[in-house]
Amino acid sequence: MARFADALDGQVESFQTAASQAFAPLKIAPAGRGDFRNSFRSAAAGDVRVTRITGAPCTVLRTPALIGSSDPELVKVALHATGTARVEQDGRQSLLHPGDLVNYVTSRPYKLTFTEPYEAVVIGVPVRRLGLHARDLDRQTAVAVPSGGAVRGAVATFFRTVSEPLDAGPDVFAGDAGRHLADALVSMVISELVDVPVRRPESELADRLLAYCLTRLGDPGLTVESVAQAHRISVRYLYKLLQPRDLTLAAWIRGERLARIRHDLADPGLANRTVASIAARWGILNPAHLSRALKGEFGQTAAAIRQSSRETPRELPREISREM
Repeated sequence: MARFADALDGQVESFQTAASQAFAPLKIAPAGRGDFRNSFRSAAAGDVRVTRITGAPCTVLRTPALIGSSDPELVKVALHATGTARVEQDGRQSLLHPGDLVNYVTSRPYKLTFTEPYEAVVIGVPVRRLGLHARDLDRQTAVAVPSGGAVRGAVATFFRTVSEPLDAGPDVFAGDAGRHLADALVSMVISELVDVPVRRPESELADRLLAYCLTRLGDPGLTVESVAQAHRISVRYLYKLLQPRDLTLAAWIRGERLARIRHDLADPGLANRTVASIAARWGILNPAHLSRALKGEFGQTAAAIRQSSRETPRELPREISREM
């Protein structure tokens, strides 16, 4: 156990060092005791940094204590490619879904909570490069914006494309071509900042409700009633808030729990844990019907999920550069 803990600590430290050197000092805290596999590829294009990250569930913190006067002042524009996450800055918080774009700055504290394995492309731009558009950031940090529209869809596609050459190494964007690429990236970031839709208070509260649930999935007392009470609203109003998203909170919590149980069952690092203990980790204390629920949701029982993980070694996605 001590040897595993040492290896895990080394993985976390390596990932934290790579992220801190690329952007600004950060604190990384893994979400669980499973294998903390992460990859980090990053390259500078002029004074703009392009990074592709694939990681395990964790929390990324930029705390007041970590912020120094010599730290680079960057706006980080992230394309959240896979997984579900939460971002918090300037008193705002949003849930991130695949395809969302989000901005946050290194000059103020922020928190990212990745509740499942994820992939993201992050473009780091010096705030001074935005000129007058820098003021648009004041109302847009930690606001998730879907990339479904024409302009933001083009931005997301460009971000994905520009991250592909990172496999060639950290100097892939060196020279004059890289500086021209930096200008194009700054223009893309500015176009992404313009005309961000104003979020209604109801939408912000709905995001807070779901973010609250994601951080408490392991609490067996998490119910519709407890969530409503924690936010000082009625159950009826809670249903109304979530109606535009076409989801029922109890069913959504159940689905999120099952997804995480399935992930843990397929994790070779947790092969020595019982199905009941994994279920309890995610708030299900009576696993009597768990296999039936998993089969209904994913087409496999708990035993079948574990058997499949033994037969098919889990691999990190193709884009991964190095194991952390």
